[in-house]
Amino acid sequence: MASACNSKSDQPEEIVVTPSTTAVKAFTLKANSAVLSNLDSVFFSIDLDNGVIFNADSLPKGTNITKLIPVITFANSMSEVKIEMEGGSEKTGTVDYLESPNDTIDFSGKVTLNVTAADGINKYSYRIKVNVHKEVPDSMMWDKLGVSDLPSRLKGAVAQKTVIRDKKVFTLIEESDASFTLASTSNIGEGSWSKESVTIPFSPEIESLTATSEAFWMLDSDGNLYTSADAKTWSATGERWITLVGSYLDRVIGVKDAGGHLTHCHYPASDMIADTPVDPDFPLYQRSELRSIENPYTPYPTAIFAGGVTASGNVSSDVWAFDGSSWATINNAGIPALKGATLVKYVHYRNTNKVFVKKQYDAWLIIGGSLADGSFNSSLFISLNNGVNWQKGSSAMQLPDYFPHLTGADGIVADSYLKADLSDAWKRMPSRSAGRWMKPSYSVDGDNITWECPYIYFLGGTLPDGTMSSEIWRGVLARLTFTPII
Repeated sequence: MASACNSKSDQPEEIVVTPSTTAVKAFTLKANSAVLSNLDSVFFSIDLDNGVIFNADSLPKGTNITKLIPVITFANSMSEVKIEMEGGSEKTGTVDYLESPNDTIDFSGKVTLNVTAADGINKYSYRIKVNVHKEVPDSMMWDKLGVSDLPSRLKGAVAQKTVIRDKKVFTLIEESDASFTLASTSNIGEGSWSKESVTIPFSPEIESLTATSEAFWMLDSDGNLYTSADAKTWSATGERWITLVGSYLDRVIGVKDAGGHLTHCHYPASDMIADTPVDPDFPLYQRSELRSIENPYTPYPTAIFAGGVTASGNVSSDVWAFDGSSWATINNAGIPALKGATLVKYVHYRNTNKVFVKKQYDAWLIIGGSLADGSFNSSLFISLNNGVNWQKGSSAMQLPDYFPHLTGADGIVADSYLKADLSDAWKRMPSRSAGRWMKPSYSVDGDNITWECPYIYFLGGTLPDGTMSSEIWRGVLARLTFTPII
């Protein structure tokens, strides 16, 4: 019981009653390995004000909650404790908890805990909710219904390339009438693009488009390297390359023919990086995109790509890395020979030595592309150590049957803001379960929570019939869409 009064007012004092004599001190479930290992370690929150007992961190998908035994501790002795079950799939009715504490409860329906204090007067009711995930948390969900089209001006676009510069997404598209469209967006998840027709004064290799922090870069059909500050006005650099591998810091790197032999090259020129001979096993074509890895232990980032086709036509199963001065293979097998695969940096969660606690890791994913025999690579591969060791992702992470067979698609990882309502007994308070699976950037406004969720976007790519896909697909790790535990 708590009271408050205002001595400066003649209004009668306001009495606020809280269930102190009927408070639940702790709630757990009795161990049952046949249902779930460490079931008795599942943490339940107790909201005395709203009368709700619930597990914020839901149980794994498919957990059977129809025959569970609750273990309830009260702050004071009770004269009556009854559990009512309504709408359960296997059991309904009332259990007298004081007489039969080991009776099972069916939590698949509505469960109410009714308690009466020792004085026989004060009573209180709690709604008990045992939450179960509707999705496997570590499954990859690909949004078939949310598929949108490339931001072209006309139907039947023949080529596209998508890059990120200063956190903004740019897509250069060759239209069906041989004109060009430059589209850009600051939020790819909203699907709102700015489009304009652009004139390119040379025959571009659209797929070679690359961006650094200061400029865009692209080869023409003869291998001449061009640059632009805005992807609209282009100028020649005087360089002629066989292939543009990608960007590294403020420059681009590639391969050129130096008098009959191939050498690695870069632009703008720097005395710190010398042109070096190209290994015969170095892929020249159909590589994944070059991605940079920031490492606090080295002064410069490492850039990697996966697969590709060599000058002799061999399909590579290697991951190549560039440390700022030289190239080398770094992977210990683990992936098949691939061409046109998509490489993206994402996140992955693994168990820790604490029950039901997951730790977040950076993860590199290889998705799609073609095998050496030309068939589609339907397996998703994952690396947790920056491309050195690879393995197939779990069955829950693999591509669904309806995902298109894409080769050479561009992969973009971008955050979208998701929202949820916390009014159903969710509270922002310190908890031992805080950060049990993620530590997102979130904000809370009253009962509303908003958080950042990273999605993988697939743009373009070649379909089995040789045409370019005009769709944008979106994938996400299921647990990242769950309301954060805060």
